[in-house]
Amino acid sequence: MNLPRTPAAPVALAGCLAAAAWLALPGDRREAAGQPAAARAEDRPADRAAVRQALDQFTAAFRKGDGKAVAALFTTEGEYVGDDGTAIRGRAAVEKDYAAFFNKNPENALEVEVDSVRFPAKDAAVVEGHFKLRTGPKKDLAVSRCSFLYAREDGAWLIAIAREWPGDGLSLRDLEWLIGTWEAKRDGTTVTTKYEWTKNKTFIRCHLSIARDGETHTGTQMIGKMPSTGGLHVWTFEDEGGIGDADVTRDGKRWVFAARGSTADGRVITATNIMTPVDADTFLWQAVERTVDGEPAPDLAPVKVTRVKGK
Repeated sequence: MNLPRTPAAPVALAGCLAAAAWLALPGDRREAAGQPAAARAEDRPADRAAVRQALDQFTAAFRKGDGKAVAALFTTEGEYVGDDGTAIRGRAAVEKDYAAFFNKNPENALEVEVDSVRFPAKDAAVVEGHFKLRTGPKKDLAVSRCSFLYAREDGAWLIAIAREWPGDGLSLRDLEWLIGTWEAKRDGTTVTTKYEWTKNKTFIRCHLSIARDGETHTGTQMIGKMPSTGGLHVWTFEDEGGIGDADVTRDGKRWVFAARGSTADGRVITATNIMTPVDADTFLWQAVERTVDGEPAPDLAPVKVTRVKGK
């Protein structure tokens, strides 16, 4: 979120490059076995609804921090496999493990985003999606890919296996908390950025607006994974003609964007933009190591960026 101090500061390194850290998630799973999800929408609708209801019961029990209620939704020999491969087997062990987690993390909220539900057998269902967990007083968001194997026993759908999968490097999902509208103000300049998913959540689209001295500059940014390298990348387009892009890396909590671009009048610009999350509704943004046409430019002081509620 580059808040320029002079009209000559390029929009390409403003706004979106600040909060840009969104890269492709590991494959949308709305299609399975070569059959589009839309074609399967009416496949076993009653069972599909029952499985979704069972999953809702799981998230409700989790939010209450009730280990016993969570474990009751597993089969007697059901198991949970963590992202490190550790397996907790048996309802009693699952209850103990969840109770310990809730004891250490009393403030949490879980959402399961379902990508697909399919039925490999009459009394079996596979759910694939993502865990979206907020924990602690700052409600930090962690997103991970998950899958459930449900088994129908005596008419009830119970969890036979719940699995959380390890990540495959930096992912768009790691910055899911940025979805929404953000604002920063400094020295009479207001920068507004709105982040939203594209179809299938393979990219994040950002709409940028910079208002200063009665003028408004706008632009668009796309954030995704570069197919040729697998690295995270950002593409920025100013409505006035400037173009920029950035490679994305992570250093602890900090997201680092090695940005470069060209203004509409042909100046070449580079910068290292650093985004540091503070809590669920705040992050700090700073631009350092800046150059314009190869000449050094001063670092910018960190600026606080806050979420605009209700947008």
